[in-house]
Amino acid sequence: MNKKNKWFDALSYLSLVSQIGFSMVTPILLCGWIGSKLDEKFNKEPLFFIIFILLGIGAAFLNLFKISATATKKRK
Repeated sequence: MNKKNKWFDALSYLSLVSQIGFSMVTPILLCGWIGSKLDEKFNKEPLFFIIFILLGIGAAFLNLFKISATATKKRK
């Protein structure tokens, strides 16, 4: 394997890791913010926040599964 291919593979893996990171953090933060705003509006302090954080965590792991499945298909 030449130097150019190693560099390309390293950048490819780096972009995959950063994509996974962003796709896991974004839904959790967004759902947490939505749950917090609903708690403020309806005065139900931790209820909506907990529900939406759990939904965000579920969405984050779904994104992780989709990205990893796509990445393994491309690598084969």
